[in-house]
Amino acid sequence: MINMLVGLRDWVDERLPIMRAWNTHMGQYYAPKNFNFWYFFGVLSLVVLVNQLLTGIWLTMSYTPSAEEAFKSVEYIMRDVDYGWIIRYMHSTGASAFFVVVYLHMFRALLYGSYKKPRELIWLFGMLIFVALMAEAFVGYVLPWGQMSYWGAQVIISLFGAIPVVGEDIVQWIRGDFLISGITLNRFFALHVVALPIVLLGLVVLHLLALHEVGSNNPDGVDIKKNKDENGIPVDGVAFHPYYTVHDLQAIAVFLAAFAGIIFFAPEMYGYFLEYANFEIANSLKTPDHIAPVWYFTPFYSVLRAVPDKLLGFIAFAASVAIPFVLPWLDRSPVKSIRYKGMASKVMLVLFIASFIILGVLGVKSPTPERTLLAQICTVIYFGFFIGMPIWTSIEKVKPVPERVTMNGGMGFWKSVGVAILIGALTIIPLEAVGAETDVQLDHISVDANDKASLQTGAMLYMNYCMACHSLKYARYERTANDIGVPTELFAGDLNKGIKANLKFEGMSGEIEGTNKIGDLMENSMPADMAKRWFGAAPPDLTLIARSRNPDWLYTYLRSFHKDPSRPYGVNNTVFKDVGMPHVLLELQGLTECAPGSALAANGGIKRDELTGEEVLFDEEGHALNPCGRFNVIEEGSMSSEEYDKAVYDLVNFLAYVAEPMAEDRKRLGIYVLLFIALFFVFAYLLNREYWKDIH
Repeated sequence: MINMLVGLRDWVDERLPIMRAWNTHMGQYYAPKNFNFWYFFGVLSLVVLVNQLLTGIWLTMSYTPSAEEAFKSVEYIMRDVDYGWIIRYMHSTGASAFFVVVYLHMFRALLYGSYKKPRELIWLFGMLIFVALMAEAFVGYVLPWGQMSYWGAQVIISLFGAIPVVGEDIVQWIRGDFLISGITLNRFFALHVVALPIVLLGLVVLHLLALHEVGSNNPDGVDIKKNKDENGIPVDGVAFHPYYTVHDLQAIAVFLAAFAGIIFFAPEMYGYFLEYANFEIANSLKTPDHIAPVWYFTPFYSVLRAVPDKLLGFIAFAASVAIPFVLPWLDRSPVKSIRYKGMASKVMLVLFIASFIILGVLGVKSPTPERTLLAQICTVIYFGFFIGMPIWTSIEKVKPVPERVTMNGGMGFWKSVGVAILIGALTIIPLEAVGAETDVQLDHISVDANDKASLQTGAMLYMNYCMACHSLKYARYERTANDIGVPTELFAGDLNKGIKANLKFEGMSGEIEGTNKIGDLMENSMPADMAKRWFGAAPPDLTLIARSRNPDWLYTYLRSFHKDPSRPYGVNNTVFKDVGMPHVLLELQGLTECAPGSALAANGGIKRDELTGEEVLFDEEGHALNPCGRFNVIEEGSMSSEEYDKAVYDLVNFLAYVAEPMAEDRKRLGIYVLLFIALFFVFAYLLNREYWKDIH
């Protein structure tokens, strides 16, 4: 059997030089033996690339690239495709992970001068990969067709309109229409799944070919090809395979643990990986409170916003992406590695990293005069790093570079920690100085999808008080019944047995009465055109409200209605000011009256909001307080305050379950996956120790 396989390999090798390619790029490719932590991110970027390609292929099997069906198809993948939610989370988390490892990979190049001669072409291919990755991420970000996808695309595409003469034509050409529409979505889908991946893969191949032609850099910046033994093998090098293939397995295991931890326990990553606004379907008539691109674009977006003029801002935005391309010709230092450069290079690199992080954080926040000023300062530092580099690298005093690589060079663990703390301080202190967010303080609750009694009560409350106006059109009756522990007969009713439908609506479904089946989506009784005629706007679907708003917001909102004769329904809301919705739970809670006097904190007080100009109550930490503070019941409801709070909790708990019905399965499966990765890490560690025990 072995002889047959060897014969097959030799037969293929005579016609296609696979063994020569293997030896050139793996078996006989010698890499420096002093690679450190920063050299893991190259192989990790390849791991993420493979993840994105494979999960992307699976997602396209169920995705529909049209304005009418795109959002629905994503929810279909999440809810109705077997383990489709894992594939979607792997892809969405992979997008952010790609930029994390690429940014760290680029930082390593800055740290050790991997862009300097003879590796200029490697850097240029790397920068082209980064630009292609940005384009790929941008067009992919539009595909879920959520609110932030739509409006983020609207903002980014409109930037090209600042170009004189041809700007508007370019904008229209990109969109394929006068507005962002299904045509835009369709062409972005084609770019995302066909054109840009081909470009990206081609650039990755060129990047690796260029790397293996001149050889890998190392933390000392020493060329290992200058010191070879009698066989022509670098004395400071080791074959990439098997030494670095087993060495990288440890890093892959650690990365996969972090990756899986996010997928199974925090897939939204607090709104940075999956933005909460994207759990609402795109609506061209409803602008989000704050429009910002996803986090990996925000450093460059902050540069754009830091310049008040639209055209100059666009030029600064484009320049911030383009200027790293010329980095190999800006660095005039006679040494490559930061280990042997002068103090000026070290100080400027620290300032550059801190300013880049600050720009990224500011990009996700709403602008204020103070934040804009900080963004302008960091923009100057960002460009100053590149523009001033030829000066300080030419005049600074450098240390002598050793003849051979060192195995214990660098700053060491504690100095590295000190630098990390310094960068953290340079980042956090300026951000704190420009002011914290002034969000309304919310009451925290912990939802529990395992509490079947709570879910059943919440489902009953939804059916009795919410379903007349609000649908759950992405959830299905049968799955909901099974998950919350209600027999389908009781849930849907069975006329043959005389059982009345308790939770399945049997009213109008389109134009046909009583057509809802147990496997149907939970549509409501109010057609959208009638809702618009009655209320001016159709009440939102509640399937994803708990994710787009979060359970704390929803819980506080439903408990914060109070009397306000100036409003059409006679009530207002402290969380959603001037709300258009009536207090549908009024008969349960009763009518309350706002009593603001007790809301003042001991060290807080009334301040004027910088954005709205309104007087707002703040606590001692600067958080905006509920302006009511407490509510006096002036007309009794059918429930006591404690009973009403429990009822609202049950309703919100049910909505949180409907928003992500696979949440408990996700967490349970995540534990087993992490245990498997831990076992894999132990295996990788032992294998690596065995291979490297004789390498000094």
